[in-house]
Amino acid sequence: MPETKGVKRFFSSVHIQSKSVLLILGALVVFIFLLCDVFQIGNESGEWIFLDPENIANILNQVSINVVIAFGMTLVILIKGIDLSVGSITSVSGVIIAILILNTKLPLPVAVLLTLIAGFLTGAANGALISMLRVPAFIATLGSMAIFRGLAFILTDGKAKFVNSDSFKFLGNGFVGPVPAAVILMLVMLVLFHFLLSRTVFGRRIYFLGGNEEAARLTGTDPVRLRFLVFSIAGACSAMGGILLASRLGSGSPNVGTGYELDAIAATIVGGTSFSGGKGTIIGTFIGALIMGVISNGMNLLGISPYMQYVAKGAIILLAVIIDSLKKE
Repeated sequence: MPETKGVKRFFSSVHIQSKSVLLILGALVVFIFLLCDVFQIGNESGEWIFLDPENIANILNQVSINVVIAFGMTLVILIKGIDLSVGSITSVSGVIIAILILNTKLPLPVAVLLTLIAGFLTGAANGALISMLRVPAFIATLGSMAIFRGLAFILTDGKAKFVNSDSFKFLGNGFVGPVPAAVILMLVMLVLFHFLLSRTVFGRRIYFLGGNEEAARLTGTDPVRLRFLVFSIAGACSAMGGILLASRLGSGSPNVGTGYELDAIAATIVGGTSFSGGKGTIIGTFIGALIMGVISNGMNLLGISPYMQYVAKGAIILLAVIIDSLKKE
């Protein structure tokens, strides 16, 4: 039967992909160490600043917010989608939790939970437009990007909401022993999302939908429902990033989060997730974010202009997409 053959062929491609994952991740790890050597050599002081444990902890802490957001972006790109609204969701989520803490007497865990629910709902709005109304993901999230950013400004009247709460600031600035709290949260989410994609039916259906929608239907997947859930989860991930960012800054501001969608896409694509869908890993995204973090940190240590860093970031994304395109030919 042709339908059965199609499903078998897709499962075979997934098996081949899983074999190559270790090779890809190994190459990315080697690349990170090469970057370390390059930036270490370029350091005029001759000191081992880049590989200093404090600097490594600083890099991990800096990339933690991007990693959390990029986890959601990975799921979206795996189903051949794109989400340009993650930076705006990050901003409005930071505003929401700041308002909840300032204007209510809710315990911090409850405020965090309500903010995550708000982020989930913003993602659900994107998911409804894309999966139910069939609006192209690029257009839907481009529009919602402006809407959510506008809501952040409306809720704050354009002014940052400062939060003087030690327990809240601990999320983004605190340490558990020598390890930043944000890094611990990032690693916990890494394990959870890796398990979700590699060990659950939900994760397998994400790969099926991105790789072959017809095969996904034959395995019992509802594409409309799955797309809705994926964008909703991406919204919740962006909300978590917004919570961490607001905690780190000590305020919820409508001006933050600009360009975060670019950072999340860069981490995902550099980490090996294909724009054509169905191929990629959460661990790859984590390493991709580390690569971007190492490059950014190294350029800062070398005194490279932040404007040039934007150019370098865009060039890296283009290179990753070109390589992905060449692999499919």
